[in-house]
Amino acid sequence: MLKRLISGLTCGALVLLVGACGYPTIPRSRAASGRVAVEGSAALAAFNLRAVRTFREQTGDTDTPLTLGSNSSAIENFCNGEIDVAAVSREINQTTEAPLCSKNGITPQRVLVAHEAAVVIANKALAIDCLTTAQLRQLWRKGSKITSYNQLGSGLPAAKVSLFGPTTTSGVFDLFTAAINGQSGNSRSDYRTFLYQQAPAFSAAIAADKSALGYFDYGAAADQLASNSVVGVDGGDGCIKPSLATIQNGSYSPLSLPLYYYFNLRQTASDTQKISDSAVATFIEVTLAGAATFSQANSLVPVTPDQITRQRVRWLQALKRF
Repeated sequence: MLKRLISGLTCGALVLLVGACGYPTIPRSRAASGRVAVEGSAALAAFNLRAVRTFREQTGDTDTPLTLGSNSSAIENFCNGEIDVAAVSREINQTTEAPLCSKNGITPQRVLVAHEAAVVIANKALAIDCLTTAQLRQLWRKGSKITSYNQLGSGLPAAKVSLFGPTTTSGVFDLFTAAINGQSGNSRSDYRTFLYQQAPAFSAAIAADKSALGYFDYGAAADQLASNSVVGVDGGDGCIKPSLATIQNGSYSPLSLPLYYYFNLRQTASDTQKISDSAVATFIEVTLAGAATFSQANSLVPVTPDQITRQRVRWLQALKRF
């Protein structure tokens, strides 16, 4: 049903219903200014800053605060009505968090704004094409005693382990350690670290060390992959290597995550209010219109145009505008 609905909508129809259709700006005549409080996790920190700046530029707003927090703190503050937008890398927990939103009269609406992914890279001399999540866990978990790759299983080289990765403040560090080791921050510490801005240096270090293997932010390292081997990850459904397609369609699991904006549906329109009269709705539209640009400028994987359209349609369906 959703697919048929989307295919039947023209860009012009979406402009009339929501106020934009993937264009980088929204006409000031349709943009509502006002305070929109945003809190987000580290994974979306730079993206959020770009979104807030663009909202201010397009609406003339001067009172839209942005706070850096965790997924849990952002969702808690959102459900308590203390912020307008929670920018997070997981869904609201239906057992422990959704009831808080309901209690406070908040109807959460979710839009997908970007993807984050970790890429595992090895020096070509190692000839490692794929590792299972269990093997990655053995190698990277806190207290790991793995000192040679062949300790992970037959067919892997006897080379001494030499590891590289992101700093502990990186969003992709949280993603990788939670997905592979079961808890954010659970990691061995005997590896060389790089900031995400140092992707070229990270890739060069891997290429210079014949025993090197590491993981990094896919968005930051995507242009630096040719000099090394990209290691596929087998999470139980076969070996998958990261690409725009496998990250965007979710098949590169568990080392990719969808990133969401949650907002209160009730703030975007009432029975007597047009969607374009709402500052929160305008902020979400500014974000969706610029999502691809914001992602590419901040080392995230962008959503596809089709995914953006689907977010708008679901939003309008929730408002019973169809």
